[in-house]
Amino acid sequence: MHGSTQLTTEKICANGWCKASFKVTDDDLAFYAKFSAAAPELANLPLPTLCPDCRQQRRLARRNERSYYKRPCDLCKKEMITMYAPEAPFPVYCYLCWWSDNWDPLEYGRDFDDTRPFFQQFQELQDVVPRISLYGKNNENCEYINHSVDSKNCYLCVDVVSQDVYYSKWAIHCADSCDCYQIEKSERCYESQYSVNVHDCIYGFLCYTSSNLAFCYDCKDCHDCFLCAHLRSKRFCIENEQLTEEEYRKRMKEWDFKSSKTFDRAVQKYQELWRKTFHRDQQVISSEDSSGDYLDHCKNVHDSYGVVESQDCRYCYDSLGIKDCYDAYEPAFHSELQYDSHGCNDGKRLIGCHICYNNDALAYCDFCHNASQLVGCIGMRRKQYCILNKQHTKEEYSKLLPQIIAHMQKTGEWGEFFPMQLSPFGYNETAAQEYYPSSKKDIVERGWKWREQADEFPAVTKTIPGDRLPDSIEDVPDDILHWAITCTVTGRPFKIIKQELAFCRTMRIPVPRLHPDERHKRRMAFTNPRKLWTRKCDQCGKGIETTYAPERPEIVYCEECYLKTVY
Repeated sequence: MHGSTQLTTEKICANGWCKASFKVTDDDLAFYAKFSAAAPELANLPLPTLCPDCRQQRRLARRNERSYYKRPCDLCKKEMITMYAPEAPFPVYCYLCWWSDNWDPLEYGRDFDDTRPFFQQFQELQDVVPRISLYGKNNENCEYINHSVDSKNCYLCVDVVSQDVYYSKWAIHCADSCDCYQIEKSERCYESQYSVNVHDCIYGFLCYTSSNLAFCYDCKDCHDCFLCAHLRSKRFCIENEQLTEEEYRKRMKEWDFKSSKTFDRAVQKYQELWRKTFHRDQQVISSEDSSGDYLDHCKNVHDSYGVVESQDCRYCYDSLGIKDCYDAYEPAFHSELQYDSHGCNDGKRLIGCHICYNNDALAYCDFCHNASQLVGCIGMRRKQYCILNKQHTKEEYSKLLPQIIAHMQKTGEWGEFFPMQLSPFGYNETAAQEYYPSSKKDIVERGWKWREQADEFPAVTKTIPGDRLPDSIEDVPDDILHWAITCTVTGRPFKIIKQELAFCRTMRIPVPRLHPDERHKRRMAFTNPRKLWTRKCDQCGKGIETTYAPERPEIVYCEECYLKTVY
């Protein structure tokens, strides 16, 4: 693969409600050829039938991050928290039971039937094989987290490898933080995003190696700053004005963040700062021949977003340490040659797989681990040469595999990810609704699932509207832990947990008035769409590609103008 994207052919998305045009380039064909050479038994990948957005939407529709349910484990019968609603057709096991030897996935094996579509047979297998309650491993006191490992004392988090982190997504090697998104190696952070190695930070966005920041944007190597943007190696600044330490301390006394009213005023000024300042066209850092947004130490990575330390990839999202991957969401840790996959860490030569770890040469498998040469399997561990959870000899597998591929090519299934109809979740339970919001009417008309949801009102001694809470954190009583708070925007009830109250008191900030889902929604609103538009640099006028659509009011600079202005 190389950096050029010469047009080979232009296609129209097969989804009738979309019909977007998209390009298949020489580089795309080179990837398909490279995959076929590396995995000849899984060869002959067809050109995609859906546009990149519809392909990503299909993957995200199998990913439930934020809906939790209480139900008993179907093996040990103990009460547990799970992402699967009580009416799900398949058994759901708690973490300990699923990983135990008290059940065998091979018991659910069946023969492949060449008279019926493959995905229909996979659906029947999916309806009976036990599924794990939440995706995670080696977590301690983390009953309400998902897609996370090696974490301790975390609550309502997704994608974390951290300790004492709450209501956050993608917090890697962090501690004592709350309501954050995409932070790494950081401590004591609140409502911070896309920041690395920051400490004691409130509302920091794109901040690096800094401390004691409040409501700052794109600051690096800075300390003790408030309402600043694009600073480098500064200290004691307010609204980008350099002050003495004495002046800084004096003026900061006017901003008592313990008060909800004062805190809200700071948030408004921060949003005003965001609107008035300039923005970089693409957040592509220390990368070569790459395009997208939030790329760091990448080479030849295109049309990708949130990708770190990777090379030779396209249409990849939220990934770390991958190579030669196309259409992959959240692969990590030495993943290579994956096509249309979701959440497959340390996996090589995978097609259409979902949450499979440390595997080689798998096609259309779901939550399989430490395995190789599997097709259409669910929940397999340390297995080889299995099809639809049935054990075969190497010779039988080698003979049957090309027959299955030929059958799937004939039915149009080969090279496609699991259909939307096979998702075990309602569309509105999944991350697809977050990135590609749709109405119940549209979802039902397309034949996809929708699940009606209602908040379970917590058992409490008191219910109070968020705007009736004490203004200062100093006046909030311990008894708030026994109250239900109704969100000032959505009216949904929520509770403050003990660790959260202690965090707010330590950081000297108000307790939240908004439901956790509303807070998450507002954080995500600061993340641009994962799409590139063409517009002009607002400084020099040359054409640029950026995630800021042309009609948006923000000031956007090309990389050259941005670097000249900042440095």
